[in-house]
Amino acid sequence: MNPLLRVRDLRFSYSGRAGHPGNTGEPLLAVDRLEVRSGEIVVLTGENGCGKTTLLKLSAGLLVPRSGSVETGARPILVHQRPCLFAASLFANVAWPLRIRHLPREEIRRRTATALDRVGLAQLERRWAPALSGGEKQRAAIARALVLDPELLLLDEPTANIDPASVPLVEELLRSVASAGAAVVLTTHHTATAYRLADSLVPMQGGRLEPASVNVLPGRLDTAEEGIGRFQVDEGPRIFCPAARGDFTRAVVPMDDILLSAEPVATSAQNRFPATVRALEPVRDGLERVDLDVAARCRLSSFVTHRSVGELGLAPGATVWVTFKASAVGLY
Repeated sequence: MNPLLRVRDLRFSYSGRAGHPGNTGEPLLAVDRLEVRSGEIVVLTGENGCGKTTLLKLSAGLLVPRSGSVETGARPILVHQRPCLFAASLFANVAWPLRIRHLPREEIRRRTATALDRVGLAQLERRWAPALSGGEKQRAAIARALVLDPELLLLDEPTANIDPASVPLVEELLRSVASAGAAVVLTTHHTATAYRLADSLVPMQGGRLEPASVNVLPGRLDTAEEGIGRFQVDEGPRIFCPAARGDFTRAVVPMDDILLSAEPVATSAQNRFPATVRALEPVRDGLERVDLDVAARCRLSSFVTHRSVGELGLAPGATVWVTFKASAVGLY
């Protein structure tokens, strides 16, 4: 399946062309490779100024790279962090992209009503748009994007300026958009939102993509006994975790907390199972990331030193034991 967004050797500076008085020669953004496919949710995380919004604007075609390429297999639609709604009804705002394309009136009515229903705002279609709450405005902006049936949806901090009650609504909406086959790329400062939504978590720092440092495992909280919980990973193992109550659908395990060994080790850690090495990649500070297959469609990654790679005989196809504590597991 061809990616709907493909970024290669991208370099960008707001200072403009070489020779510009404000150009220091160092790019603000330097992304070597990023791909997003149909049905996938990619979440960009990082501090303010790390380049997340700039990358979205480049992906939407609102900025031109200094070098490299941004290829899209579909026309991208960008939803801004603070959506601008016209002084008109909610229905008129959502219908506007179709009206300027001179679509037939009945089609405009049908597609606008469908989009409003998808975001849970059908009952407010006659409401004056500027009077909507923050969460309603955000959902209205998403509906205005959805009327165009986008295959590639880009969102800048979609949960940043909305009330807490609206966050689950927006998250569920984005999951449904991806489930329908669209590719979704979003930025967020909300760690819980990132973990709950991401098929691929992409940290950014200083204008560059950083390796992820956590494993995000989809599944469900199963049971809790004697102060210990159990989380059933989708198509994977049932792992021990802290006791908790709630509708948790993600277990998060830091890569630094996963111990690899050639044989089972005697330890108080309750999570212990075999895995197969899929790949190794140097990452930082003398460390390598080891990608592991725990089951047919369940994968984990761990950081180890170069020395450990040799001592454990780590290579694609090798069998190792994975160990981590229940307390290392976060639930979201």
